[in-house]
Amino acid sequence: MTNADIAAVFERIGAVLNLQGENPFRVRAYDRAAQTIASMSEELKTVLANGGRDALLEIPGIGKDLADKIEELLSTGKLEYLIELQKKVPKGLFDIMEIPGMGPKKTKFVWEEFKVTSIPELETLATSGKLIGLKSWGEKSVQNILSGIAAKAKNGGRTALPVAMAIAEQMKERLMASKLCTKVEIAGSMRRRKETIGDIDFLVCGKKVQEIMEVFCTGEGVAEILAKGETKSSVRLESGLQMDLRVVPEEVFGAALHYFTGSKEHNVHIRQIGIRKGLTISEWGVYEGTAEKKGKLMASKTEEDVYRAIGLTYVEPELREDRGEVELAQKGKLPSLITEKDLRGDLHMHSTFSDGAASMIDMAEAAKKLGHDYIAITDHGSAMGMVYGIKEDNIDAYLKKIEEARKAVPGIHILAGVEVDIEKDGSLYLSDSVLKKLDWVVAAVHGNFAMSEEDMTKRILRALENPYVRLFAHPTSRLLLKRDPIRYDMDAVMKKAAEKGIALEINASPDRMDLHDQHVRRAKEAGVTLCIDSDAHRPGGLDYRFGLIQARRGWIEKKDVLNTKTWAQFEKWLKR
Repeated sequence: MTNADIAAVFERIGAVLNLQGENPFRVRAYDRAAQTIASMSEELKTVLANGGRDALLEIPGIGKDLADKIEELLSTGKLEYLIELQKKVPKGLFDIMEIPGMGPKKTKFVWEEFKVTSIPELETLATSGKLIGLKSWGEKSVQNILSGIAAKAKNGGRTALPVAMAIAEQMKERLMASKLCTKVEIAGSMRRRKETIGDIDFLVCGKKVQEIMEVFCTGEGVAEILAKGETKSSVRLESGLQMDLRVVPEEVFGAALHYFTGSKEHNVHIRQIGIRKGLTISEWGVYEGTAEKKGKLMASKTEEDVYRAIGLTYVEPELREDRGEVELAQKGKLPSLITEKDLRGDLHMHSTFSDGAASMIDMAEAAKKLGHDYIAITDHGSAMGMVYGIKEDNIDAYLKKIEEARKAVPGIHILAGVEVDIEKDGSLYLSDSVLKKLDWVVAAVHGNFAMSEEDMTKRILRALENPYVRLFAHPTSRLLLKRDPIRYDMDAVMKKAAEKGIALEINASPDRMDLHDQHVRRAKEAGVTLCIDSDAHRPGGLDYRFGLIQARRGWIEKKDVLNTKTWAQFEKWLKR
């Protein structure tokens, strides 16, 4: 089982205990353990294998009882305690808890009072009118729950970051164009660039508050106004996505932006540091004294002021997940995160020779305009008929096309590459006699996704043994919120890649964003070279934003990424 699997088990235990009215401290112990495990860069199975049981006990929040459960999960793939615990709670209650506005307390109430155990039953109850007038239940709260049920049915409650960003940026432009706002920032998980978004938070400054609210609530795509108050408004879009807007005084904007950016765990850690220094930190600023007896205001205008007031260097939003960034900020040793200007090349793109929509010349010209020093054209080598591409009998024709592009677009180095399929048994679709004619070989999984973890691991490890492979592309083969990642021993693959000098790709395609940020960080710690590529199929696809986001959330610096090298440096790397 992966860390994510084990974290999910502990989250489920916490949810069941919550529904049963268990001691809140016990519930929080499981929730904290789940958060810790989910944020670990090293897999628990590796921790256990290398350090034994004692190594598990060294993990914050993991005591003897939880260590026992982790060992059981890793050895058997299941947990008898959870199996027995879940028998006491109807399965449908977990779905109900995920409805916005419900949570454990209200879920427990409708279960005990109305025997509701499924979302359809909750919807029937909400439309019956029986909830209205009961304690903690009003007409608006019931309507919000019905809206939440509809939203969950429509999109599962999550939106892919690239989709949500486009929506958020459109609203931000609308607010700025109104001339009513002196400041507009997107906050919440979107500002931290999490790959899926539950809702979108805006923080603004402006004097004409009601006019600002009107602009926000009448934006394009607004299906329903959930709330419209003096400082906060909420709307639900036709897509089901919720957007919230808060208006704050300009003098406290920095403190508010820090607070509403999160994460909750990061903010709690920051507040704890403040308390130890005799300070109180909130959305209104950093004050001397306690929340009950505030003293002098120390900082509020900018986020930098907030961090400085408690002795920390500024923490980039992408890092604010309480995964060690606070400790490094105390020492002034945070990583200098990679930026787009650091990229010098792109080593994964396609042309009309396979499934691209533009010629090699067009792709090279577009890359040159971006300032790239080098690119690799990597048309498919695949049995998939839809992509055609490089075959055993047309490699010379392909190389001729590459040479034509080199002559047509001087001033940029063009490598002859291929994205070759890793077959089910781990062999490559093209023979070594073809691969050795190319400058750059990218291996990728494009089919047989449902193999067991063991078989998939063997498949990929065999492919990485091929002497011509230089890059493992979109390593989990996922499509964000559309296709689950393939399952294999990521640690074993990273170890093999490091041994063989093979780079792992951070695929910037907005449909992929692959690798996941925690895998990115693990790759860095394992000494694996990373490569941020567009996987573009047209000139407009030469976009690296979503690869850079994953890299930055994975703590990646310029030195960690292959295609930040100059051409001379990259050429030297190729010849190793």
